[in-house]
Amino acid sequence: MKNYFKKSIKLTIGIVVILNFIFLTLNYFDSERIWNSIVRIFHHPILLLSIFFIYFLSFYCKAFAWKLYLRGRARLSTCLIGIFYSLFVNHLLPIKIGDLLRIKIMITRDKQITTGEVFQSVFLLRVLDMMSLIFMALIGLISLRVKFIFPVWTVLFSAVVCLLIIFMLKKYAPIFLNEHISIFKNALLNRNGLAIVLFTFMSWVLEAGVIYFTVKSLSGDLTILESIFANSVTIAGQIFQITPGGLGNYESFLAFALGVVGFTIKEGYTIAIVTHFIKFLFSYIVGVVILVSYPISVQTFKDWIRVRGVKS
Repeated sequence: MKNYFKKSIKLTIGIVVILNFIFLTLNYFDSERIWNSIVRIFHHPILLLSIFFIYFLSFYCKAFAWKLYLRGRARLSTCLIGIFYSLFVNHLLPIKIGDLLRIKIMITRDKQITTGEVFQSVFLLRVLDMMSLIFMALIGLISLRVKFIFPVWTVLFSAVVCLLIIFMLKKYAPIFLNEHISIFKNALLNRNGLAIVLFTFMSWVLEAGVIYFTVKSLSGDLTILESIFANSVTIAGQIFQITPGGLGNYESFLAFALGVVGFTIKEGYTIAIVTHFIKFLFSYIVGVVILVSYPISVQTFKDWIRVRGVKS
């Protein structure tokens, strides 16, 4: 029942976001402008390759943070293969099963690491990702002194929901809550803790570079801090993804975030379309490379996603 309720909320919000994207598309879609923007980037192959390289480095940092979390027992190549398979599959399917694939690859390639350790590492690194994104978004709101004001009811509603979740966990799952808090503290307070946090932060800063250089290539005016803020808001919004690669979701959140820092809706929408196109292109190129270097049969893939008790 609890799982159904959670999925229903996610689906409802996801549908609302997609409806917003449809509204933006009907009112602000300019095929000629979008096409010219994409062509403009392809006319500068060095710039496009630089964007791809920065995006690759962001995933390299994530892989290294994962390796550090597992105390160096996992191979960096395994971490990268798992993360890139996750990226590729999440851009192919409407359901986010990339993390499950990432876990199975780690268990299969580096057998000295237990299934429980791998599940735990992926879950807690996802928590750290979300904490990093929220922190960056809040810093952006404060330091950029944006004029956007959140309606009071949204702030109150968010606060009530957070308090309710904490209360429910403390009352109905105290052992689960305390266990994961303890695991999280132990992971981050050891000698690798600071490095894990720094590499996680750096991964998101680098990913923001994709937005920054895309805007610059289109002669737009965007600071690095603004791009980090926009990226943080956009990626945090992907928890409501219900389409392959967050199609529609990504554009809605990025157009909103760019609007906060001064872009018009049409400019923000166009930049979001172009940026997401670049990310899709990267994920498919990397996906092909990974499929060739570490192929997984369709049957193996089906067997993996049938794991009992794992919900995407």
